[in-house]
Amino acid sequence: MRLDADIGMVGNFEAFLRRDGKLVPGSRRHGHNIFTVTGRNLLAKLVSWQTIGAVDVPYTQRRVRWIGLGIGTQLEAPTVTSLNQAVLATASNYLVPIQAVEFPTSSSVRFIKEFSLTEITLSSTLVSITEAGLFADVSPAQPGNPNDGYDDVAHDPGVVDTVLNPASATNPPVAYKAFEGIAKTVDFTLEIRWDFRFE
Repeated sequence: MRLDADIGMVGNFEAFLRRDGKLVPGSRRHGHNIFTVTGRNLLAKLVSWQTIGAVDVPYTQRRVRWIGLGIGTQLEAPTVTSLNQAVLATASNYLVPIQAVEFPTSSSVRFIKEFSLTEITLSSTLVSITEAGLFADVSPAQPGNPNDGYDDVAHDPGVVDTVLNPASATNPPVAYKAFEGIAKTVDFTLEIRWDFRFE
């Protein structure tokens, strides 16, 4: 039984191609995403304090900061720990920063990233994108800076040194979506819109 006071969280993913600013017909991919164990742990830490006193200390300062795409696929499950087969977004990085944040309603947030003509498609070769992830981090994260994310671990609070490396293909996403391939070439930009909605 669901009470009106219950809060549910839904993630809605949308991706589409544009050419010369116009939507490419048939390129839209959309649907609900899953929140991973990493993401669920992050949300729990974001709404709580580690200590409350003269100076309140949060459990984490991490926020959704990065997005990454891949050409693999895997079961959408909370146990997802990385993209199945990440692709480089730039010459050296798999993760790139979110470009913009919007609040479509008072109980939702939208993360936006438009990949340029030469992002993802680093040459003239077509890249069929089939998965996406959102990643949480702090910038800059430094050893010794309390609760900046450097010592924050998704499901093992005793382990340290987990700052995300955008040049690594194995970072843990907080949200994950697999979808039918979308063909990115140097002729198209690729826009991702990812909503978290509380209902």
